[in-house]
Amino acid sequence: MYELCHRYNLLNKPWIKIIRPEPLCFDKLSLFHNKEYLRVLESASSQAFAFEMLGCGLGTEENPVFHGLYDLITLTAGATYLGAELLIREDFNVAFNTFGGFHHAGRSHAEGFCYVNDVGIVISHLIREGLRVAYIDLDAHHGNGIQDAFYHDNRVLKISLHESGKTLYPWSGYETEIGEGEGRGYNINIPLPQGTDDETYLFAFTQIVPPLVKTFSPDITIGVFGADTHHTDPLTHLNMSNHSLRESVSMIRELSPKLLALGGGGYNIYTSARTWALIWATMNNLTPEDEFAGLVSGMMYGPETGIDSLEESPLYTTGPLKKNVQEEVVRVVGYIKKFVFPLIGTQETT
Repeated sequence: MYELCHRYNLLNKPWIKIIRPEPLCFDKLSLFHNKEYLRVLESASSQAFAFEMLGCGLGTEENPVFHGLYDLITLTAGATYLGAELLIREDFNVAFNTFGGFHHAGRSHAEGFCYVNDVGIVISHLIREGLRVAYIDLDAHHGNGIQDAFYHDNRVLKISLHESGKTLYPWSGYETEIGEGEGRGYNINIPLPQGTDDETYLFAFTQIVPPLVKTFSPDITIGVFGADTHHTDPLTHLNMSNHSLRESVSMIRELSPKLLALGGGGYNIYTSARTWALIWATMNNLTPEDEFAGLVSGMMYGPETGIDSLEESPLYTTGPLKKNVQEEVVRVVGYIKKFVFPLIGTQETT
């Protein structure tokens, strides 16, 4: 992604800075995580397997332990935390940590290749500062760690568009999960059927996300922009190009006075790199320009995969599958408008 941003002249602007993060300290990690879990996690990075790791979800095929693990994940969390600090303490309005967005980790356990929940840490920090936070998760996997942690909290508006839990891990994130207590109405899920294309995705997004965010009026937005919605992703089952993600990010950017963007998932490294470079361009209102197009053969990530630009053309599902997908998404959107919009005073759009 970094190489592509250089190739397409997306970093050489006077307002853009690349800043090296520092590992996040134990006290800040414990803004979200249980201290006992953090101690087990730290020990897992430097010694042989211990039985107590299993109780924390560590040492499994899903969450293997290895030397240097703690250093890696604290650096990742440090980058996300630094991005938030730059937005609220200094004169920045966009920050992007591509290697962030570990939204499955719980307060006392690892889950789904997520050892610490950098998003949860930052949300906890921001609401302690008295800020209203919109969390918009476009990763193909439901952000269950964030939902579980802030399910009763009305200071965080949580919106997740993801492949339905009927067909994809973590098997959660249904439209009926709308929050409880003070948080009722502040947890919104848009589960998408297999085969959802760009057109249907953008319909769901535009019907739900802008009106809710405008009503909530956040001080800062955190976006998890997973590239695993792409049709080439080996773990998911959606029929989308990166066009709809770019369009969605563009709308989020317009809705947000401050935007902290995180990469999230993406298991085809070529499409992920291309998508995140495109997202960075979008957040900065830049048009990617490849000065070497047509001059050098065999360029990375482009002609090798049949793509000569960062953005791809929209994909369209057809036939009975399209009809079934549209009907299901229309049903979900209707449910949210009927049962969630009134809870927080959002007016229905047409």
